[in-house]
Amino acid sequence: MKISKNVFSRKVFRGRILASLSLFIVLIINMASFAEEEKLIGKTVNINTATVEQFIEVPLITKELAEKIIEYREATGDFQVIEELLQVDGFTRDLLRKIKGFLLLEGLGGDECSC
Repeated sequence: MKISKNVFSRKVFRGRILASLSLFIVLIINMASFAEEEKLIGKTVNINTATVEQFIEVPLITKELAEKIIEYREATGDFQVIEELLQVDGFTRDLLRKIKGFLLLEGLGGDECSC
């Protein structure tokens, strides 16, 4: 009887260790993500003038998506409203909702768009 209790205790202990390690890993990943976003707090990217490098500083914007945004802007002119980004291939409402706080809409002359 003692042997089975001992084996059971070791399995429970191992399970708790694995659960603790898993939680620790998830926390580390979340902290890294938060640190990246924290660097951008208070910073915005002007969608009418941003370069690829500036766009990819925004969380969730990939280099490919940044290039598509710039291609669209060059083909159609300045964005009139931020929601116009939804016309860019690969841009979704969910993505816009998540990153809208990092985006700014100003004209090429530096004047804020009153659209």
